[in-house]
Amino acid sequence: MQITSVALLLASFASALPTTSLEITNIARSIVARAPPEAKANLKSVASSGTGCASNSAAFVIKDDAVLGFDSLVVDSTLPAVIKKCLVTIDLQVDPKWKYTINKVSQIRGYIDNASGSFKAIYTVNGTTSEVSTDIKSSSTSDGNFSIRLEQNGATSEYGGGISTIDISLALLRDTTRDGSVAVDSLDIGFGYSK
Repeated sequence: MQITSVALLLASFASALPTTSLEITNIARSIVARAPPEAKANLKSVASSGTGCASNSAAFVIKDDAVLGFDSLVVDSTLPAVIKKCLVTIDLQVDPKWKYTINKVSQIRGYIDNASGSFKAIYTVNGTTSEVSTDIKSSSTSDGNFSIRLEQNGATSEYGGGISTIDISLALLRDTTRDGSVAVDSLDIGFGYSK
């Protein structure tokens, strides 16, 4: 009986810790591979955690820019949680003469049904922050699918790179007269290197 209780306690503790999936590691490596060779990009670590990427379900897809895909960034009026969050942390070091920028352009895609939602992504690199946010409304789409492009100055690392975080949140704006849901399937992230 005590062994079962300890095992359950350890399992619940382990599930609350940030984890790293193979997909996240692979895209982070692809981000490094797209860097100019003279930038000497070195990925030290990558992790994700949160209610919107449970069991590290936030996965990257390799394209020209980084595409972050989700399978659990969904808010639904029939569920108790009306806000989901996902935090992705990347430690990327580059040559001392180089720096990197994230979030000049963000493109979010997903599905909405009888609801309104609010999306926000805060990109932080070495204390520099770049934020994008938007409201998502059922009335703005005829088939429920949405794609929203957001532009920003981006967050640029110091020379030599450093740790960056992407803090993502999706909130359902409650309507007590009907059930509804909002899901974000993917987030395209503009990513670049410069001297």
